[in-house]
Amino acid sequence: MTTVNKLLIGFTAGIVLGVLYAPSKGTKTRQKISGLGNNLKSKWNDMTDCVADKIDSIRESVDDIADKAVEKVESTQFDSVNAVV
Repeated sequence: MTTVNKLLIGFTAGIVLGVLYAPSKGTKTRQKISGLGNNLKSKWNDMTDCVADKIDSIRESVDDIADKAVEKVESTQFDSVNAVV
């Protein structure tokens, strides 16, 4: 389990316990828990989308570098074939 997961679990548990022990009606408490859960889910989705975007960006950069390397190797091979002929 990563540190981020441990922090999220601890944060979520703290919020739930705080809401459960707060002096409110049951319906309000359930609404608060539901709202907090939806908020946490939304933030989690935003974070995973951001990470996915960064991974895609890195993948595109690596693909560009690989394409340039292949072009350079191919041009070098072509030049060496021409030099022999």
